[in-house]
Amino acid sequence: MKILIMSDIHANWHATEAILARESYDALIFLGDVVDFGPDPRKCIDFLMESARMRFRGVRGEHDHAMAFGTGASPGGEMERISSVSREWGEGLLSSGEVGFLRRLPLEERISLDGMDFELAHRPDPETIPILERGRERTDPVSCRKFILVGHSHKPYIKSFGDTAVLNPGSVGQPRDNDPRASYAVIEDGEASIRRVKYDIEKTVKGLERSRMPYEVKGRLISMLLSGAAAG
Repeated sequence: MKILIMSDIHANWHATEAILARESYDALIFLGDVVDFGPDPRKCIDFLMESARMRFRGVRGEHDHAMAFGTGASPGGEMERISSVSREWGEGLLSSGEVGFLRRLPLEERISLDGMDFELAHRPDPETIPILERGRERTDPVSCRKFILVGHSHKPYIKSFGDTAVLNPGSVGQPRDNDPRASYAVIEDGEASIRRVKYDIEKTVKGLERSRMPYEVKGRLISMLLSGAAAG
C-alpha cells in the first residue's frame, strides 16, 4: 500500500497539482490547513472533498477552523495580519458546502492502515514532545509500527523513538525551511520518506497578483513563496 501524506496546502493548487502528477496512491492523509495565504482555496478544498469519497482521512488545522467558524488562527504578529487579510478575501469565494466540509473535519483522529497505527493531528500534543526531544532525526526511509503524524510547522522531519516515529511532511503550499519546493511524505510498503517536488511557482504568483488582496499583503506572500521562508 502507498499512503500519500500532505499538510499545509494553504490554497496553493499548483503545488498540490505537481504532487498529484508525480505520485499515485492508495490512501490520502491530510494534516490540516488547506486554506489561507494562497489564491485557490476552492480548488484545494474541492480536491479534498472529492478525495473524501474514496480512501481519505484528514484533520482540521487552525486556519481551517478560523475559516469555518470565524475565529482567529495565528498567535500574533505579521503572520496573523497576513492570514486575516487573506482569509477575509478567501471566505467570500467559498460555498456553504465547502465551509461545511471544513467544519466536519475532526481536530484529531486515530486510524489503522496496512498493519500500522496512526495518530493524526495538526499540531503535536504534549505527549508527543518527549519523542520530538529525544527522538533521532532520520534522513533515511523509516519503518515503524506506529506513526504520529503532524503538520503546522511547515518544516519536514521524521524522528523515531523505539517503534514510534513522529512525521511532519512539511508544507505543500508554503514551505518555511528555505526550500520553495512543495513538501510531502509517502509511506510505501511500510517505509516512510519525505519528498520534494518543484512546481510552477509563477502560476501561483500570478494567481495572487490577480486576487483582490491588498497589494502589500500580496507582495509578502509572493516573497514567502519564492524564498521558502516565513514572513520576517
